[in-house]
Amino acid sequence: MNRWILCLGAMLLTHVALSQTTEEIDQPEQRIVVAHEEPLGSLLPETGVLPTESITVEMLSDDAFKESVRRLPQLMEKIRVENFAADNPYVLLPHRPNYVMPVTWYSNPGIHSLITTDESSERVAESGDYQHFESIFQLSIKYPIATGVLGSMSRLDIAYTNRSFWQMYNEDISRPFRETNHEPELIFTWQTRNKYIDYVSTTLNHHSNGQSGKLSRSWNRVILEAGAVFSNGLLNTKLWWRIPEPSKTAPLGDDNPDITHYMGYGQLQYIFLHGDNTVSVKLRNNLKASDNKGAIEIGYNFPLHKKIKGYIHYFNGYGESLIDYDNHQQRIGIGIKLSDWL
Repeated sequence: MNRWILCLGAMLLTHVALSQTTEEIDQPEQRIVVAHEEPLGSLLPETGVLPTESITVEMLSDDAFKESVRRLPQLMEKIRVENFAADNPYVLLPHRPNYVMPVTWYSNPGIHSLITTDESSERVAESGDYQHFESIFQLSIKYPIATGVLGSMSRLDIAYTNRSFWQMYNEDISRPFRETNHEPELIFTWQTRNKYIDYVSTTLNHHSNGQSGKLSRSWNRVILEAGAVFSNGLLNTKLWWRIPEPSKTAPLGDDNPDITHYMGYGQLQYIFLHGDNTVSVKLRNNLKASDNKGAIEIGYNFPLHKKIKGYIHYFNGYGESLIDYDNHQQRIGIGIKLSDWL
């Protein structure tokens, strides 16, 4: 009898041990399955409507603007947004138009300079063929440093504009960036109480193509700008004074002493608004009767999307880029604008 009891007890213990072993084997498998399901699900985007809340935001009132400025609501909206963003350290504002023109044709590619290195490892110029078709893009941003510096409607900004000319279709010479112009600026702007001039700005401007040696082009200017607002657009006039540089003594000195002969001493621009379409006309001239040089630039924008505009561009004259400041060019291009003057 005792022998049967002992055998029965051994069988029960064996069954319990086997059951525990099976559970220990099964449980890790279950944990592995759960562990795999959670991370994969968490990588998927959240669904549903984002929660929102109402907050109070103080914006410039209509009374902050001159009566003439109130005639152009687009300009008022731009100033309001920029003033509101002035205290936000995470915001970079558009300065000049930001655009991409993937297809442009220009008249005089000629034989331009390419960078090479001679036997003494000095950067020198070498001839290279460029094509008529190329792409252009412009990136232009500004950052408000201070508001209310001199008067309630005044502001100090730093800005940077990058304009690049890319031989994107020129496979024979490895699709180079033919020219890139850099333009950092320090700008002080204020609203006037004058009847005819609505705003004035003074700018310290550096304009360079970032090259060295024979390819270097640069100049520094102090620019005075005055603008008048109309119900259908904006007229602004710029006058500049070039900061003198010493004569060229390699590698230092003035790379382009005659640049004002081709770029002139100022420009006139009118931005015309008609519904959702915009036409801008820019004129420059050296005002010399005997050897007249100048340029005209026309841009036309039309809506494509809420934030994107189609852009058609035409240029005729001198100074389209620094490397070509003394070469006459015509260009027509098409692309998109991500931001505009207004």
